[in-house]
Amino acid sequence: MGDGKIKVKSKYAKLSLSIFFAGLSLLICYYILYNTGDVKGMLSKINDILTPFYMGIILAYLLCPIYNGTLRCVYRRNKGRFKTYVRDYRVARLIASLVSFIVLIGIIAGFFMLIIPELIESIIGIVGMIPDALDKVTSWINENIVGNDELVSLLQGRVDNIFQTLIDWGQNNVLPGAEAILSGVSVGIKGTFGAVIDIFVSLVICIYVLNSKEIFQAQAKKLILAVFSPKKADDIFEFGKICNDTFGGFINGKIIDSIIIGILCFIAMSIMKLPLAVLISVVVGVTNIIPFFGPFIGAVPSIILLTFINPVNALEFAIMVVVLQQIDGNIIGPKILGKTTKLASFWVMFAILVGGGLFGFAGMILGVPTMAIIYVYLSRYVNNKLVSKNLPKNTEIYENFDKYKINKEDIFGKEACVSVRGVQEGYTEEEQQD
Repeated sequence: MGDGKIKVKSKYAKLSLSIFFAGLSLLICYYILYNTGDVKGMLSKINDILTPFYMGIILAYLLCPIYNGTLRCVYRRNKGRFKTYVRDYRVARLIASLVSFIVLIGIIAGFFMLIIPELIESIIGIVGMIPDALDKVTSWINENIVGNDELVSLLQGRVDNIFQTLIDWGQNNVLPGAEAILSGVSVGIKGTFGAVIDIFVSLVICIYVLNSKEIFQAQAKKLILAVFSPKKADDIFEFGKICNDTFGGFINGKIIDSIIIGILCFIAMSIMKLPLAVLISVVVGVTNIIPFFGPFIGAVPSIILLTFINPVNALEFAIMVVVLQQIDGNIIGPKILGKTTKLASFWVMFAILVGGGLFGFAGMILGVPTMAIIYVYLSRYVNNKLVSKNLPKNTEIYENFDKYKINKEDIFGKEACVSVRGVQEGYTEEEQQD
């Protein structure tokens, strides 16, 4: 009787909880649908508040190899020097944190030291070209307009109207908008200070995460083991390992690959004596982090900039970039990245377009490893289903080359093309042919 009562109570309790959460979900959906603007503003505000945490965690993730390597090396060399192993470990953590922070600041400072002088020089060069361009425009006007009596007579009497229109436009639009312009400037200055504060906070969070990642990992492991069954917990741990291997291998590999491409671009431009070598090499290297479209994103504005200076240099740079990207795509990239994502080119392009459309620049970078993880689990699900039906897993078996009158064994080999006919038990002949 006692057991029966417990079961009844448990049954009604589960039903009550299900009804409660279903009603709560409906209320949330109703609120979101009829208060979309407020919800969007609230989410935007939450995102702004959490931005330093995002930045800090990402920086800590990127600096993790440097931190771990430094801590391991320092601890081994100083083990037993500070009386207790606990002190040895704390000193190693402190030195690892300092080294990671110095490396990060050095990279940021080096980046700006490379970019800013070159950018200033480029701006000065472009500004210096303006007088020559104005002289050319003036000469053209004198030759084609002032010297043309018919055109002068046609324009006569309309110039005053044009000037009056410009004056009226300035009085009616520019002057009333001066307050808005000043307000925008003040908002921009405020945003700049806010960005500086966010960067400072993100650096603090980065160091804190680096020193506390083992604690966070242990706490997460305790929570998962307490809430889920052993099998589910193992699946979650495996998922975390796959995510870490995929994202870590891809992002770190792309960063190394992009640094190499930037250096090779600078060397090639220096040998070819092309202008703006440092600035353009940095742009090419940074945009190369984006898979597939990165080289084009970096090359197009660089070609446009070089065209203003010297069209021949722009053409030489375009040819050089094509050669450089071929080397990267066929030699450097595969050696560094290997088969981190195991995605076909079509799915790489799909992931970049969807990720970039939804989440911008970050989506373009993280879309590929995210798609790779989805692909791993989808492939695993499909293969398990095929095995449960006593069907082969090799994709080559299911490809149909009959329309080309080509024997698949010539393409994939005899072992990979074992006939699927006879293995598909329970399927009709028409279904097997399909």
